[in-house]
Amino acid sequence: MIDKGKVSVLGVEIDAVDYEAATKRIIDAAHDGRPYSVSALAVHGVMEGVDDAEHITRLNDFDLITPDGQPVRWAMNWIHGTGLPDRVYGPNLTLEVCRAAADEGLSVYFYGSTQETLDHLATRLPTLTPGIQIAGMQPSRFATASEAELDAIAADIKASGAKICMVGLG
Repeated sequence: MIDKGKVSVLGVEIDAVDYEAATKRIIDAAHDGRPYSVSALAVHGVMEGVDDAEHITRLNDFDLITPDGQPVRWAMNWIHGTGLPDRVYGPNLTLEVCRAAADEGLSVYFYGSTQETLDHLATRLPTLTPGIQIAGMQPSRFATASEAELDAIAADIKASGAKICMVGLG
């Protein structure tokens, strides 16, 4: 397991972790019932932060940012000597977290994407992660939500009893 903490890539603080460490951190937070924000960040995400002071502040407030793209991993290895053998690709991390959640009896909620994608996920995920407990799913409206709408979404997620909420908004 590799977990060397955060390192700066052009001012964006990215965690020098592998899949095992990232998954462990997420599952530990779920067991503790504490909020834990995670993003898998590729070069585009890093550059969005570099170009926008408000966005870099948001990114650096995440609990865990994984090096999703190979160039991000290369930069971390070259600049900071992290020795990461691979990137931590968001879709693969999602699957690893779902497997661990199934093993640990932790329910998962999925928010975002389209209803078609969520329906496919609901069918396919149990074959990939036997024992997964899907507490709920809700597609994105692909529009800016009002404060009241955000509160309603949060209430639905909380009411589901989910221990982990996966958000996919692109």
